[in-house]
Amino acid sequence: MKMFFNKLHYAGNSALSLLLLPFSFFYGLITCFRNYLYDKNFLKSVKLPAFVVSIGNLTTGGTGKTPITREIANYFNEQGKKTAVISRGYGGKLDIKNTNVISNGEKIFYDADLAGDEPYWIAKNSPNTIVITGKDRVKSGRLAVEKFKAEVILLDDGFQHRRLHRDVDIVLIDSAMAFGNGFLLPVGPLREHISALRRADRIIMTDRVSKAFVCRLTGEKISGISRAMAFSGIARPEPFFKSLEEQNIELVLKISFPDHYLYTEEDVNSLSDRAKAAGAEALITTEKDMVKIEPFIRGLKGKIPIYALKLKVNIEAEELFKNENPRNQV
Repeated sequence: MKMFFNKLHYAGNSALSLLLLPFSFFYGLITCFRNYLYDKNFLKSVKLPAFVVSIGNLTTGGTGKTPITREIANYFNEQGKKTAVISRGYGGKLDIKNTNVISNGEKIFYDADLAGDEPYWIAKNSPNTIVITGKDRVKSGRLAVEKFKAEVILLDDGFQHRRLHRDVDIVLIDSAMAFGNGFLLPVGPLREHISALRRADRIIMTDRVSKAFVCRLTGEKISGISRAMAFSGIARPEPFFKSLEEQNIELVLKISFPDHYLYTEEDVNSLSDRAKAAGAEALITTEKDMVKIEPFIRGLKGKIPIYALKLKVNIEAEELFKNENPRNQV
């Protein structure tokens, strides 16, 4: 279903779009009214005793939030700030009605299957960062401050979550996909009208193709792969496939699973069999997918090599926050 709507949102208009237009109209009314209530202080945002940064977007699907959140978390950690990332935990098996501590900054308590691929990946790739999931972001933020003494809170995918006050609102825009067909959900990918960008303090244009390279699970760059089978379970897999092809890797098969897909051992064995049958030298996937198949790699039949496409983020965090002092925001 997600793949169907992804094509609808980015592949142009169709007869179905006309049928769905009334739903987009009413969706727009609801989001505008909600924003009006917050803008006029009829609905109040909760301010926590911490420096809160939201990293979000205006559209559905991926814009590179996860690696950028990791880079920002690492930046504040290097500044000596106790940093926490709070996420809804979408795609994980843990009950998001609860407040779940994925990592206390020293130990990771849940795997990707339970925590969700993005929270787990951040916990694994951002040492010392507290990671908490749950539907109630205010409750998660309070736990981060009261139990773990967090000084900086990064609100993952938080632009539309106005209940929690933020000191800096960062919005990411995919330079290639932009705003799709320009319509609100469900006709288009927009979560709210483009005019909502006025709320943003910082806007970052992301380019997911030019900032990626193939790597082993340990992270080093590899070479010598000419034929591979690629697979992913992300919102928009086209840039992933394109980035491999631009590295002169012939993709004998391209397999797309639904976003946040939970792989099984049978899936991984089947992918391996298909890759070998197609004459591929290796399997290549994304970093977020790799963390979910790690438990099954040891028992992989045939031992075909599996690699992840590592996103290399070039972001000047110091420039991004040069006029913001966490101490002055608390």
